[in-house]
Amino acid sequence: MLSTPLVHVALLGVPTVSGPSGAVTLDRKSAGVFALLAFEGSTPRSRVAGLLWPESKEHMARNSLVQLLKRWRRTLGEDLVVGGDVVRLKEGLTVDALQVQDALLLGHEEAFVAHHEDVLGAYMYDDLPEFHEWLAGERTRWRGWRRDALAALSDRDASRGAYEDALAWAEHLLRVDAACEDAFVRVLKLQYLLGDRDSALRTFARCEAVLWREHGVAPLRATLDLVRTIQGGRVLTPNTPSAQRVMPSSVLCPPILAGREREWALMDEAWARGTSIVISGVPGVGKSRLIKEFAASKGPFFNLDGRPGDTNVPYGTYARAWRRVLRARPDLELPDWVREQLALFLPEVWPTSEPPTPSRGNKERLFAAVGELALRVSRGMKCVIADDMQYYDPASMELGASIAQKYVPFDAHQGVVPMIAAHRAGELPSDVEAQLRGMLAAGLCIWIDLEPLDEHATTRVLASLNLPLVDVHAARLARSSGGNPLFLLEAVKHLLEHKGASSDESPLMPGKVQEVIGERLSRLSTKALLLAQAAAVLQTDFDLDLVSAVLDAPLLEVLPAWQELERAQILAEGRFSHDLVYESVRAGMSNSVRQALHRAAARALELHNGNPARTARHWLEGGAARRAVPNLREAARAACAALRFTEAAEALEQAAAILEANGELDAAFDMWAMLMTDVLRSGALTERCDSTMRHLTDLARTTRHRDALARLAAEQAGAPSPHETAR
Repeated sequence: MLSTPLVHVALLGVPTVSGPSGAVTLDRKSAGVFALLAFEGSTPRSRVAGLLWPESKEHMARNSLVQLLKRWRRTLGEDLVVGGDVVRLKEGLTVDALQVQDALLLGHEEAFVAHHEDVLGAYMYDDLPEFHEWLAGERTRWRGWRRDALAALSDRDASRGAYEDALAWAEHLLRVDAACEDAFVRVLKLQYLLGDRDSALRTFARCEAVLWREHGVAPLRATLDLVRTIQGGRVLTPNTPSAQRVMPSSVLCPPILAGREREWALMDEAWARGTSIVISGVPGVGKSRLIKEFAASKGPFFNLDGRPGDTNVPYGTYARAWRRVLRARPDLELPDWVREQLALFLPEVWPTSEPPTPSRGNKERLFAAVGELALRVSRGMKCVIADDMQYYDPASMELGASIAQKYVPFDAHQGVVPMIAAHRAGELPSDVEAQLRGMLAAGLCIWIDLEPLDEHATTRVLASLNLPLVDVHAARLARSSGGNPLFLLEAVKHLLEHKGASSDESPLMPGKVQEVIGERLSRLSTKALLLAQAAAVLQTDFDLDLVSAVLDAPLLEVLPAWQELERAQILAEGRFSHDLVYESVRAGMSNSVRQALHRAAARALELHNGNPARTARHWLEGGAARRAVPNLREAARAACAALRFTEAAEALEQAAAILEANGELDAAFDMWAMLMTDVLRSGALTERCDSTMRHLTDLARTTRHRDALARLAAEQAGAPSPHETAR
């Protein structure tokens, strides 16, 4: 049963809104407004007005929306829609379509299919072309979910032998999708399993006629083979899904942390001195578990982890990590001057702020603002974890180093908490390693190179799993791992999945761990593997909604595949369970699939207003360099606003080179000119001025070009820029 709230909007069937005084039918445009906000969430007011009043000028359309909302406020005594330039449905208001959608997300397919009405019922919007197209898409998605839910219900009942119930769902599916061969096959197969051979053959005859009439095709060979089996009266084996092997919880996370006593003691000494801790080691050696268990032993902590894809996005790591921290701390009070500076990489904290004029003073003010943020977030915390620092971008690392220099020695009671960091040995970007080495030289941190476990520690880990089959093969497993905890656990999983059987009794060497992970990937369903590949292409900041957008698939269609990846330990807590798993997924993709997914990722990020540097990278890796140019231009502007002039110059240079290669010489000239006026004129990167002017000279072919070149040359030869160099 769906609960009855104080205000409830029904969008399935006849649209109504129900309040304390009863239900009122929504008129066509009101229903359109509420449907748009229900399904899309927060939406620019101009978009809502433009879709529902396309024939009116913008100010008149916005006024029509205002009058409509005022009318409903008078009717119900309260606002249903709130916001300024961006509007949304009021919190606490419920919508039947969203409730039913949630039911399906939770696996309650029967509750979902019980609501068979269309979105907005019989209302038509042919006179509102863009809204009509949007609504058609929503109705199509809704019908697709209904088909999937009916198929899932039929499969569920068939798998437990309830063929009559399964047939009822299958017949319902056929009524919904009357020209679908799969729906016909599902019905005739269940009819035969119930012993009704004649009905099954009649269903096939109807299927054959419908396919020819509607599509001009004959049934598939698999369908014909099934019918021949039925005609011959042979036994038909029902499909039963194979049970997915569930790994013991001890294998997911061994009960003990063994062999790290020396490192723990060194970390304790550094902790007592108030210095940061940096752990370096090869993939899978146990860096993440060590720092997380050490941090947890000291008390509450927060995370500023790096992710694949951060490296080439200025402030990419800090933007994502601090955004997550701030969402978890909505009560955190920050002074306006701090919010204004944070808007350089977190624009939502100060949406009305204009980008500050690039200067060294602003950069120092940014350092101070991030230090103040760290100071306030540190209250009540004991430390901060910065895992996977090999993915840190230089700008974020520079900010982190500025905090360390200001607040060391760290004191959890009086200032910023200490940082416990980890990275892959030999994989730090040069700028990031230079910052860390500088901190080490200044006594701001200690550096520990984490070695593989010795034989005694490996044996202790295996014994802690408390699995007889593992005990039998302990020596082989220990040899296989080479002391690497990840390799050890992958070897254990491989052993359990094959129940110890192997024609090759030689140890599974560490170099073969990618093969073991690859075998685990090969057992995934097609949808789950494609989802994992899309997530690997996105690299960072991916979630279920974004992956669904990349795959151009309804969220409810993608959800089971996401859950399958979590059960298979490919994903955990919204990210890949380990970098080696991520790398295995990427390595298993063909070039054509990888490029197609990169292009899809770029389109999805553009629709979701994604970071332009990330979007440009996806177009480039997708083999569509020209599509990257607008994003490179926007990335340069964002980098300038964030005082990252080197990254801004590199983005514009890359865009100009793409345009030149594409024969768009006028556009390339303008891009080089933009580099001079927007980046180099600030006084930064003066060493690039001469090469940029040479490019402009080579491209100057028109009077406009020559005039612009002369003006730029005069400015370069004139008085120095009043702006000071920021980098």
